Amino acid sequence: MAGELFRQGTLEMSATPVGDPAAAAAWGEILSNQILAVLAVGLLVVSLPDFFRLLPDLLFSFDRTRGAAALEHSVGQARTRNLIALCCVLPFCLMADRYALWRPSLWQAVPAAWSAPAALAGMAAFLLVREFFFLVARPRRLGKEESDTLHHAPYNFFILLTLLMLSSVGILTLVHAGEGFIRTLLLWETAVVWLLAILRSGQFLSTFCNVFSTFLYLCALEMIPAALMVGAHLFI
Repeated sequence: MAGELFRQGTLEMSATPVGDPAAAAAWGEILSNQILAVLAVGLLVVSLPDFFRLLPDLLFSFDRTRGAAALEHSVGQARTRNLIALCCVLPFCLMADRYALWRPSLWQAVPAAWSAPAALAGMAAFLLVREFFFLVARPRRLGKEESDTLHHAPYNFFILLTLLMLSSVGILTLVHAGEGFIRTLLLWETAVVWLLAILRSGQFLSTFCNVFSTFLYLCALEMIPAALMVGAHLFI
């Protein structure tokens, strides 16, 4: 009687192992992902000399509020920064797709070969939304250089975030860390760097606006576009 009782039961846990290595292999075997990965490596290699020249300015903007303004004041450095940020979009999106950092439920309808291009499209949509809100809600009291500093300051953090994520993925892959752990770490890195970018933008704005206006501008310029991306991830 007791033996029969304990022989019966239902397996509630998924029979599929968490972090199946086959998932990594499958992602890397897709031709479109291979092509985009080669292109991403090429872009990073080409931009590497400019990146090392720009790194002190990026670290200064990371550590000090006036660093972003100093970088924007140099037209050549600002142009180089914009190009490097553009080169970082592809590797960032590939990591986001590989580790499912942004994956709305509608992604189930996207073929595997188009998943990485769809991540790029999602990034493009975010940048367009941010551009729209900046054009509509940017502080009119700022001069052109101050406005450009506020507009482009997140690019400095994005470049450093991409470098941090690439380093994390490389190191954790070498030590055979789990897929779930890598994904969680990348999400935390993204959140922390984004919050620091918001803090620096707020500190810059506070030199021109009061606290309430600064908060409203940050909501319109940075928080709403980010919230729309998070909302898409959770509810679409």
